[in-house]
Amino acid sequence: MDIPIKLSSRYDNENFQKRSFVLSGFIRMNIPLSREVYEFCDHIINKGYQFDLGCLHTVDRQILEEFKKYKEANE
Repeated sequence: MDIPIKLSSRYDNENFQKRSFVLSGFIRMNIPLSREVYEFCDHIINKGYQFDLGCLHTVDRQILEEFKKYKEANE
């Protein structure tokens, strides 16, 4: 018998894909993946932030700008 498990939105497949996408931006920018980076990923995904997917350079710049704002707000 299968028991349905309701995962929080944090763990659904779409959010895993979004998290992977944001983390890959940090990797492209040579920013080490730290606890702060992972917490930022959760924050930006839960906030529902929409990225301009025109080019990766633009997305990376957006990620970096939002990360800086996040860090300033959490100091």
